[in-house]
Amino acid sequence: MKELHLDTHRAVRYHWRVWELTGLMQPTGISRFWYFIYSLVINASVTILFPLSLVARLFFTHNMQNMCENLTITITDIVANLKFLNVFLVRRQLHEIRSLLKHLDERARQIHHPEELAALNEAVTIAQKGFQYFARIFTFGTILSCIRVAISSKRQLLYPAWFGVNWENSWRAYVICYAYQLFGLVVQAVQNCASDSYPPAYLCLLTGHMRALELRVRRIGYGRGRLNSTHEELLDCIRDLMLVHQLKNIIQRILSVACMAQFACSAAVQCTVAMHFLYVVDDNDLSAMILSIVFFVAVTLEVFIICYFGERMRTQSEALCDGFYACNWVDQLPVFKRDLIFTLARTQKPSLIYAGGYIPLSLETFEQLMRFTYSAFTLLLRAK
Repeated sequence: MKELHLDTHRAVRYHWRVWELTGLMQPTGISRFWYFIYSLVINASVTILFPLSLVARLFFTHNMQNMCENLTITITDIVANLKFLNVFLVRRQLHEIRSLLKHLDERARQIHHPEELAALNEAVTIAQKGFQYFARIFTFGTILSCIRVAISSKRQLLYPAWFGVNWENSWRAYVICYAYQLFGLVVQAVQNCASDSYPPAYLCLLTGHMRALELRVRRIGYGRGRLNSTHEELLDCIRDLMLVHQLKNIIQRILSVACMAQFACSAAVQCTVAMHFLYVVDDNDLSAMILSIVFFVAVTLEVFIICYFGERMRTQSEALCDGFYACNWVDQLPVFKRDLIFTLARTQKPSLIYAGGYIPLSLETFEQLMRFTYSAFTLLLRAK
C-alpha cells in the first residue's frame, strides 16, 4: 500500500515544515496578511537582530583570542542566515521541483516495478534521516551551550554578543538577554538544520529518480512486446530523461549559491580556527581549544556531506548512460536505434552540480580542499 501512494517529496517535508514555521513558505489555510506579520516579527527579531548582536560584539573585543572565538561564531551564523535567505529567493524553483516530482512519481506508480519503487523509497528515507541527523547535532549543540552557562563560575551568555545593557551587574537584564539568546538560538538552530540538510536531500531525490529511470531503461526490449511498443517504451523513457534533466537544472540553480556560501564559510572558519589554535589560544584554556576543534570539524563535515551526495549523483548519471547501452537494442527497428543514438549522445557527459557555477560537488573537490587545508596548517606551523 505504501508504494501505491508514492510521494518522493516526502523527503523534504521536514524542511518545508521548518520553512513554514520560520516565515518562508505560507501554509495553506492561513491568512496571507497575518502570516506576513508573523514572518516579519520572527525574522526581524532573530534572523536579522541575532547576527547583528554578534557582529556588534566584535567591536568591543579587546584581545585577539576573544576576537578569533567571536569571529568563528559570527562567520558561521552570518553564512547560515545567507543560506536561509537564499531559500526565500529560490522558493519559486522549490515549487517547480515539487511539480516535477509529482510527474515522475506518477510514472513510477504507473509502471509499478518493485525495484524502482524501492530505489525511490530508499532515496526518501536517506533524505529524511539526513535531516534527523542534523537535528540531533543542533539539539546537542544547543543543550551543550546551556550546560556550559549553567556550570560556569561567573555569569555569562550562551554566545558572546552585545546588547547595550549592563547584564553582568543586573539580574533582570541578564535574564532578558539570556531568554532572547535562548529563543534566538533555538530558532537559528531550526533554520540551520533545514538550510544545511536540504542540499543533500534534493541531491538524494535526483539520484533516486536517476536510479529508477536506469532500471526502467535496462528492461527495454527484453519483454514479449511488439517492436513498435518497444519503441514507444523508449520514447517514454526519453521523456522521463528530459524531466530528470529539467529537475537537475532547477536543483543546480537552487544549490549553486547555498553550496558556494558553504565553501566560503568553511574556508573562512578554517583560517580563523588555524590562527586561533596555533597562535592565540592559551594552552591551559581547554574549552577554547575544544571550541576551535568542534567548529573546524563541523564546517569540514558539512562540505564533505555535500560533496559526497554530489559524487553519488554523478556516479548515478554515468550508470544511467550505461543503462541505455544495456537495453536490448540489437533486435529493434532502425527508428529505435536512431533515437537511442541521439539519446546516448545527450547522456555522454556526466551530470554535476556546481557551487557558484564553477566548483563541482564531488569527492575530488573535497580532497583538494583537504590538501589545501593541510598545506595551510603546515605553512602556519613552520612560520610559528
